[in-house]
Amino acid sequence: MRVGGGGVPQSAHSRVETAVAPARWPRLSALRVVRRLPVVPKPVAGEAFASWVDRVACKLETAPGQAARALGLECRGGASSTRPLFFGVTLSSASLRGLRDATGLAARDLRRMQLARYEGSALDLTGLDLAREASLTGVAIREWMMPTSSRACPHCLAEGPVWPLWWRLGIAAVCPRHRCLLIDVCPACGVRLRRGSKRAFRGLLTRPPLPAPGQCGNRPPDGPKGRAGLCCQPLTAIPTTTVPDPLVALQRHALDVAEGLPARLAGEPVSGADWFAALRFLTAMARLSADNDDFGGLPGFAAEAFLQGQQLREAKQRGGSGSQLGAMPATATQALASLTLASRVLQAPDEDAGAGRLALWAQRAAARRRAAGGGDPLRHLTRPAVLDRMAAAVSPRPSRVAGALSVVEPRLLDSWNIPHLADPAAYRAVIAVHLPGTAEVSGRRLTALALARLAGAPSWAGAATALDMDARKAARAANTLVQRIEDPDAFWTAVRTTAQRMRERGVSDYAARRAALADLREIPHRDLVPVFHPLGRDVTWQRQRHAAAWVWQHLTGGDVHEAPAYALGWEDGTTTGSIREGWRRFHTSLPTPAAAALTAWGTAHLAQKGCS
Repeated sequence: MRVGGGGVPQSAHSRVETAVAPARWPRLSALRVVRRLPVVPKPVAGEAFASWVDRVACKLETAPGQAARALGLECRGGASSTRPLFFGVTLSSASLRGLRDATGLAARDLRRMQLARYEGSALDLTGLDLAREASLTGVAIREWMMPTSSRACPHCLAEGPVWPLWWRLGIAAVCPRHRCLLIDVCPACGVRLRRGSKRAFRGLLTRPPLPAPGQCGNRPPDGPKGRAGLCCQPLTAIPTTTVPDPLVALQRHALDVAEGLPARLAGEPVSGADWFAALRFLTAMARLSADNDDFGGLPGFAAEAFLQGQQLREAKQRGGSGSQLGAMPATATQALASLTLASRVLQAPDEDAGAGRLALWAQRAAARRRAAGGGDPLRHLTRPAVLDRMAAAVSPRPSRVAGALSVVEPRLLDSWNIPHLADPAAYRAVIAVHLPGTAEVSGRRLTALALARLAGAPSWAGAATALDMDARKAARAANTLVQRIEDPDAFWTAVRTTAQRMRERGVSDYAARRAALADLREIPHRDLVPVFHPLGRDVTWQRQRHAAAWVWQHLTGGDVHEAPAYALGWEDGTTTGSIREGWRRFHTSLPTPAAAALTAWGTAHLAQKGCS
C-alpha cells in the first residue's frame, strides 16, 4: 500500500484523527489519536527499537520520523517533533499506549526492543525519570550504552536490515557469528553509525531524499547542507577485521550474562549486575595500571587501541567525562581489550588466583597515586563483595602514622576556637606543602580537623564531632588526604605552628559565631543600600543572599556552600550551578570598601546577639 501526501496510508483502517478532520492528510505533525495501522513488520528477536521503526517506515513507504508519529510515539517539543522521548532506551506510558493502539503488539515485545531490557545486568538505569527527559543525559554518560548510535557487523547487515539491540551496549566488540570486529564509525563521513550527525543527534529523518537501505545516512560534518548531503556509504562494503576464537568466546559469554544467564566471578556465583560491576571496575584498574606486559594474548590492534585510550584519557582535562576511568569503551576495539584484560580475573578459578592476578595492578596503582599525590581514583566505582575481598587482600595498606599523635600536646586552642576551614594564608604558607595535589578547600578542612586533634579530639571522627562538621566531608579529608602526607612529623609540626599563630593573633569563638549566624539567609535591603548604591549597584534579593553568605563565610571561617543563604536552595527554583556562579561573580567583584562595610555589619550583628 502506498502512502499519500504526508506519509499516512490512505485506508479506512489506518485513518488518523485530528481536531478538525481535513479531506486530505498533508502532514503527520497534526496527529492526535493514532488508529491501528494496516500492517507492520513483526519485531525480530533481539532487534533494536530504532531498527524496527526503520522497517516500519519502509513498509509504510515513508520517512522514519513520520513512521514514529504514525506509531504514536511521544516526542519532544510537541506535535511537529520527530524526536521520540527516550528513543530506544525505554518507553514512556504515552509511547507504549500509542504503539499498542497502532500495532496491536504486546507490551512485552515492545519493551524487549529497548535498552532497558538489560536493566539489572549490563545496565543500571537508576536515576532515569520518565517525567524528565534531561535525566537520560547523566545515565547515558555513566552507563555503558549508546542511546543515539550503534556499532554494527557489515556481514550481518548484508544478510538483512535488522540491527540487534546488543550492538548498542558498551561491551559490543565482536560479532560471534562472523568472528569479526564490529564497526563504530562510517569510514566515509567519520560519524558514528546511526548517530545522524557528528555533533548531536538531531532526530529522525522526516522527508526525502532518504538514504537507500544499507547506506550510512549520516550527515557528513563537511558535506553540503540539507538531506541531499547524506552519506551514501554502503555499510555492507565496509571491511572488517577477524578476531581470534578465544576472544569471540569472551563476547559470547558477556552477552549471555547480559541476557540473564548464570554468571561466576573467580569461581563464585554472582548476579549479572555484580559481574558487570566487576568488569567495569577491572577495566578502570587496567586503564590505570596495565602496560605492555599485560597485553599477551591480545591482538596487536587491540593492545594499541587500549594504550591510545590510556594516553587520550591522561591528556584530557581532569574531571571531564573523557577522563573518567569507569567510562564506556570508546570503540569496539577498546571494548575487546577491556573484556580480555578483565577476563583474567573474572575467569580465575578461585579468589586466591584472582587476587594473585590483581596484585600487580594494585601495586602499580598505589605507586602512581603516591607519585601524583592524589587519592584513590577508583573509590567511586562499585565492586561486588568477592572482588572487594580480592582487592583488599592485595592493596597496600595506607600508613596510619599521619593520624596519630606521638606525644601529649600542650593545649594551644579549644575546639570552639577552630573554624571549619583554616585561614587560607596560613594554609598556603605552612600546610600546603605537606598535601601535594590537594584542592585548597579540602586541605584547609583537613587542617581544621588536625587542629581539633591538637585540641584533644582522640580521632579524626572525634575531631569532626568536636567541630560539628559535616561528617561526609570530614571523612573524605581524614580517610583520603592523610595518605598524601609523606612526613607525618613535619606535618604535625606545621599544624602546631598554625595553632601558635592563631593563638598569638587572638582567638575567636567560631562555634558561637556559627550558632549566632545560623539563620542569616539574607541581609536587609535597607542595610545594603548605603553599601552598594555609592558603587552604582542595585540591591537585588540575589545580592542580599550573596552578601549574607559572604558575611557568614568571613566571620565563621566555614565553607561558603554550607552558608544558610545557600543551604536550603532558593525559592524561585534557581539551580545550584547558577547560585554558585552568582556567588563567584559577587565574591570576585566585591570592592574593598564594600567588603569592609559588610564586615562591620556582620560584627555589629554578632554583637547584637551577644557574640564577638
